[in-house]
Amino acid sequence: MAADYTRGEMNIASQKSTFDGFMAITLWSSLLLGLTLFYLTLVFAVGMDWMGSLFGVAVIGVVLGLLTSMKTSWYVTVGGLFVFGLACGLLSQLFNVFLAG
Repeated sequence: MAADYTRGEMNIASQKSTFDGFMAITLWSSLLLGLTLFYLTLVFAVGMDWMGSLFGVAVIGVVLGLLTSMKTSWYVTVGGLFVFGLACGLLSQLFNVFLAG
């Protein structure tokens, strides 16, 4: 049985696609985690305005997508998170105005 083995002749397409998927998920999650931590650092540790920080992090997300040759789904995700962050920030400011009187 071991004599039937020839090095380099095994079909590894499924292993390669699994590894490529793992690397894509790792890249996506690490970039999103890094952008989130950078935004939170700018807002809470540095004391920057939340809207300015949000715009800056969105621009950095687009640049990172260009540098890592991401597909269109990355830019849609960054844009969606930008809109979500903008909506949450505006809603928070609106509640703050109503609660303050």
